[in-house]
Amino acid sequence: MSLFRGARTRLAALQLRIEPGQRDENLARAAKLLSTAREREADLACLPATFATGLNFPTLRTDATTEDGPVVEFLAEQARTLGMHIAAGVLLSAGRDVFDAAVLVGPGGDPLGWYHRACVWAGESEYISTGSPGEVIDTPVGRIGLQVSYDLRFPEASRQYLAQDADLVVAVANLFGPFSHPLRSLCRARAADNECALVLASGVGENRFANLTYVGRSMIVDGLVQDAREDQDADILAEAEPGSQEAVIHADVHWRQRRKVRAGLPFHDDLRSTWTTNHGGPAR
Repeated sequence: MSLFRGARTRLAALQLRIEPGQRDENLARAAKLLSTAREREADLACLPATFATGLNFPTLRTDATTEDGPVVEFLAEQARTLGMHIAAGVLLSAGRDVFDAAVLVGPGGDPLGWYHRACVWAGESEYISTGSPGEVIDTPVGRIGLQVSYDLRFPEASRQYLAQDADLVVAVANLFGPFSHPLRSLCRARAADNECALVLASGVGENRFANLTYVGRSMIVDGLVQDAREDQDADILAEAEPGSQEAVIHADVHWRQRRKVRAGLPFHDDLRSTWTTNHGGPAR
């Protein structure tokens, strides 16, 4: 531990190949990546959205799991065995609803918090229920906010995390190729918006129902970088190579040091909490 910076926290993004509907195969592959993350001394490992099944409308309800179902039990067992925090995307069944959800599991195996994707693509709304803004989860590895996939498109979907002093936003994702061009800019913007770090854990593979390829491009971003004149990518702490390969990337952060830096910036106090949006026109 650095006397001035405080304890190190190592963040890992796990870029997993997801085979639609092949839960056992996906879990086995995820276990290998989680083991690699632990070997690299990760404190928090992040898996993509719907990592165990993918998201396919024809098999949505049979693929979905409950909060105490086998996918969550797998995450709990891995967290206990490896002794680390795990964030992951889960296709969640809750009564008549199916949510594109994210869960954070602690090293004791207990879920520390859930989030249901709040931004649902128009074509998905017949199948996926809409969630609501998330709450920061206070953990030994940081104050963490969760996001899922399409949420990245909307600053409002993570804006509450600035007010709640989040250290980190974990965005679990399964995003199609056409989404790839703005992805780096969106991750950088969401991190800067909220004065925090951001982990994008993004899946690779193919969605045969949609006939589209998942983009991957997992990354870890530092939203507190203010001067990048000497290095235009100074805020990109780690990034997976382009392509469809599985990967484990990691980066170190020091929350105590970062909180001191954030305290010296004006953005939190300058945020106007009265800003609202509506579908009829601009905010008033």
